[in-house]
Amino acid sequence: MAAVIWILIALALFGLEVLTLSFVAFYPALGALAAALTALLGGNVGIQVIVFAVVTVVALLLTRKPLLRMMKRMPSVPSNASNVVGRRAVVVIAIESGPGQRGQVRVGTEHWSAKSENEQAIAEGTTVEVVRIDGVALVVRPVGDAPEPAQTP
Repeated sequence: MAAVIWILIALALFGLEVLTLSFVAFYPALGALAAALTALLGGNVGIQVIVFAVVTVVALLLTRKPLLRMMKRMPSVPSNASNVVGRRAVVVIAIESGPGQRGQVRVGTEHWSAKSENEQAIAEGTTVEVVRIDGVALVVRPVGDAPEPAQTP
């Protein structure tokens, strides 16, 4: 019965690790599997707890830093989100007036959540310019509201 409990603990911890990917729950999960093996071999609860603790700490000390170093060497995939700033878009879901109001715009073939730069309503079908990105939303303004470029004499 104790082995089943340790295995359930290990499964729960492995599940938590899959959700977080932080290499924290992974080590106690290994310890729980070792404790389950100890239970199957007839070790009492005290021995199981000691095996759990020792395997968890030793595995953590021996492997966490090398694993994190290896993960840092993997190339990250850069986002091209900043490429939309300055581009024109079309409002596909109207943006209501007021703070925090959002709609949706289409930039090329991509659809983005968007909000108005000056919190004014922007109707569906309006051509807008992307001013900046704020979190996961584009901040836009109607093309007619864009500031005129400075003229040189």
